[in-house]
Amino acid sequence: MLEQDVGVLMVSFMLCFCRRNCKGNPSSLVGIGEQVWIGEIDENAFHNIDDPNSECRGMNTFVGLTNLGATCYVNTFLQVWFHNLELRRSLYQCHNSRAQEHNSESDYEPQSISDHLQYLFALLQNSNRKHINPSGLVKALGLDTGQQQDAQEFSKLFMSLLEDTLSKQKSPSLQNVIQQQFCGQFSYVTFCNQCGRSSALLSRFYELELNIQGHKNLNECVTEFLKVTFIPRIVKNVKNGQTAE
Repeated sequence: MLEQDVGVLMVSFMLCFCRRNCKGNPSSLVGIGEQVWIGEIDENAFHNIDDPNSECRGMNTFVGLTNLGATCYVNTFLQVWFHNLELRRSLYQCHNSRAQEHNSESDYEPQSISDHLQYLFALLQNSNRKHINPSGLVKALGLDTGQQQDAQEFSKLFMSLLEDTLSKQKSPSLQNVIQQQFCGQFSYVTFCNQCGRSSALLSRFYELELNIQGHKNLNECVTEFLKVTFIPRIVKNVKNGQTAE
């Protein structure tokens, strides 16, 4: 008798597909909030889960930087500056009071440009991940991740900003590290073939604009930049008003 009753119950109460919970149907699961945590199950999601070990960098390999859209030029310069050992060592020596007061219970947030670069270089050197996100530095610089900027102009402005930031450090070696690593000098000499006199103009530079057209390597470009240029001298005869070279 009991089995028959159970059978009747199983036949009588069908699964409910209504939009509201039915008081008379114990099989109705509508309205108890199950869809909030169940939702629609995507079977493909279980096959798209990456192996966490695939995100770890291999032994003796370098850490990459995530491209945030159009920030490949930023990542290129960051990798170049990171591999400048003297610059990296100097940034590690910069005084950072926030880092010294930081504890593991809260996330560390760099403030100045040197702090961001110091933190980013530390991750590039010590992180176990294949790549890290430079969004903190990009945001601090106010760069638009969706717009490609001029790489040369970015390098020039960033070096100027970093040099100004490091000038506030107490150590003279830290104050002058940008000039020591990236600044050069050249002398523009004007020589007169007739009288033998010469004049020199000393200039500093952080970059050289070289002509690459028709050259095979950097040495040829620099050689052309340094080649002697003959400038004809215009001599004016004050007496008769005539000119001659």
